Amino acid sequence: MHFFKAVGGLALASVAVAQNQTYCPASGICFAVNVPASSSSGSGDIYFQMQGPTSLSWISLGQGSSMKGSNIFFAYANSAGTNVTLSPRLGVGDKQPSTGATTSLTLLSGSGISNGIMTANVKCSNCNSWSGGSMSFTSSSSNWIWAYKTGSAVSSDSVTANLAQHNKYGSTTFNLQSATGGSSSNPFLASAASSTPSPSSSKSGDDDGNEGSTTGGSSSGSSGGGRPSTFSAVREAHGILASVAFVLMFPMGAIAIRAFSFPGLLWLHGGWMVFTYVAFLTALGMGVWIAVMTEQLGEAHSIIGIFVGAALLLQPLTGVVHHLLYKRTSGPNVATYPHVWWGRAIITLGIINGGLGLQLSANATKGQNTAYAVVAAIMWLLWMAAIVVGICKSRRKSENVTREIYSLKQSKAPGHSSAENMRESDSLRINQDARPSTQNSYPDQHMTGVAGTRWA
Repeated sequence: MHFFKAVGGLALASVAVAQNQTYCPASGICFAVNVPASSSSGSGDIYFQMQGPTSLSWISLGQGSSMKGSNIFFAYANSAGTNVTLSPRLGVGDKQPSTGATTSLTLLSGSGISNGIMTANVKCSNCNSWSGGSMSFTSSSSNWIWAYKTGSAVSSDSVTANLAQHNKYGSTTFNLQSATGGSSSNPFLASAASSTPSPSSSKSGDDDGNEGSTTGGSSSGSSGGGRPSTFSAVREAHGILASVAFVLMFPMGAIAIRAFSFPGLLWLHGGWMVFTYVAFLTALGMGVWIAVMTEQLGEAHSIIGIFVGAALLLQPLTGVVHHLLYKRTSGPNVATYPHVWWGRAIITLGIINGGLGLQLSANATKGQNTAYAVVAAIMWLLWMAAIVVGICKSRRKSENVTREIYSLKQSKAPGHSSAENMRESDSLRINQDARPSTQNSYPDQHMTGVAGTRWA
């Protein structure tokens, strides 16, 4: 009799283990799911487990095929270091997920930190749908993503704790039909979650683009995976090149045209700005590639970046038209105002967009964000100060010329008729206008000379 009870108990235990579909992307790191019989209709509760060593800063599992629009669950050490904090978040692209998720989660018994292992046994009561997606619990190939970050413990009780970017990530599929069964309120205690990979397809990678091992079985179709090996380098180059162009080079070129005066300055200014534009186009190409890879072409940073790249193309064109017309009129023309003010507006927009890019990036630190904001603000204020100083100087020069002409008109030089005095006044104005200068003539800079191309 006892023999038959033992055999029956072993059989039940085997069934319980079979109900939990488990995937282990690395040694000691496993994810498991279970759908209770009460949810066999496709909705209801679902159970999942996340388990990894305490050498991880955090570990996560998410519903979906990519970060954008996914329902993600993070687990990390609490402040006491004795249990885990469970944090539901919504994936919003290639950056830290939003903490505004309304997922109903329950941390079950068996969760905690023990013997160097961090375990989160979780029941979700509304995971069949969320803001951005849904999942049928009868799917034979449900899409899931996972990630983890190695490093020091988060040590926080807050579900909104700031989390550093993952260094390993991937995707897998679970056959939820095979994971359905049982009525346990905590299937992971009953089954002791096996670490053997379940019949599911998966792919993984790291942030340097290296792909991990792939496991497969009866389920078909996997998504996500490692990015190209150059991804991190391209992302870093994009950020550096675009920032240098808009925060340093464009403002410096605009400041130089007002701060210095030497032969060839105008052509140096034009060449500097064109070179900077080409550098930005290189960064823009990298940015578009990154946006395609991360499905972020619809983000504000991407849209503004493409617009800025196209808008700046008008600057050399209006600069050349201004130069040609100025040679005829010796003064501001129809191309001058668009050239000056369009350049100022678009470069300022580009500086702002750099900040949006840092916010979009998942690996930008608070210190980097602050440094960008401070340097960008300083350079922009210096640029605006140079413009104001230039306007004041040009107005003083114009007033001095006007006073000289007025004085000459009022003078009664012996032997000169009124007509001769007027001719001398006109001659003085013409000579003043024709005086060689390295400065350009713009509406806020009433000086003449050889006209060049000016961007801002």
